[in-house]
Amino acid sequence: MSIDWFTFTAQILNFLVLVWLLSHFLYKPVLNAMAEREKKIAAEHEAATAAQNEAKSELARYQQQTEDLSHAREELLAEAGKEIQIWKEQHLAQARKEIDQEKTDWFRALHRERESFLREARLRMAAHMHQMSHRILKELADSDLQQQTISVFMNRIRQIDETHKQEFLAKLETSDPQMLVESAFELTKPERKDITDLIHDYLSREVTIRFRENHELICGIDLHLAGYKISWNLQESLEELEEEFVRSLNDVISTDSEPGINPKA
Repeated sequence: MSIDWFTFTAQILNFLVLVWLLSHFLYKPVLNAMAEREKKIAAEHEAATAAQNEAKSELARYQQQTEDLSHAREELLAEAGKEIQIWKEQHLAQARKEIDQEKTDWFRALHRERESFLREARLRMAAHMHQMSHRILKELADSDLQQQTISVFMNRIRQIDETHKQEFLAKLETSDPQMLVESAFELTKPERKDITDLIHDYLSREVTIRFRENHELICGIDLHLAGYKISWNLQESLEELEEEFVRSLNDVISTDSEPGINPKA
């Protein structure tokens, strides 16, 4: 069998021409289209990947912001709680202080009112006792009591010691030698004479003696000379009793009163 080289060569040439034509007009556009398609797909994939990464970044940023806001909220709430607690403690302390001060002021005012009331009560009681004693003794006074009063007064003059006698005489030398004898009742002439004679005998000299009735005295007689006085009367005894009564009440009140005000007690 012989080979037709011409035909073989022509077929090879036809095949090469066909390959070139297919490669130039079919495969190359297809390959280019496929390459463009791959580039487009790669670009879209990259864009999708970038978008996904950006979305992840946004999600992470959002989560971080959410956590930051949560921490900030907790810190703000904690700080607000502390400030509220501090404000509460400060205002409670101030309120307690004001209440304690008001209680202290109230107790002090009450203490002052109590003291004022007790002081007024004891003065009224003392005055009432004095008035009652004055009235009762006046009602009980009679001639026998008056005679006894004169006798006691004269005994007081007789019992004056030498020192007081010299003071008495010195008063006579440095002042108008005029004496005043006051009595709670009217003295009779014999009674005045007895008193006058006693004074003259006691002083070993005569002096002018003026007699006067004084209803403020209670069953008593006073002798006055330039500020010097010899007396015996129940008025002074009542005054001493009144002073002693007031002192006793003061002692009782002072003992009963608290030494310090403690409203919290």
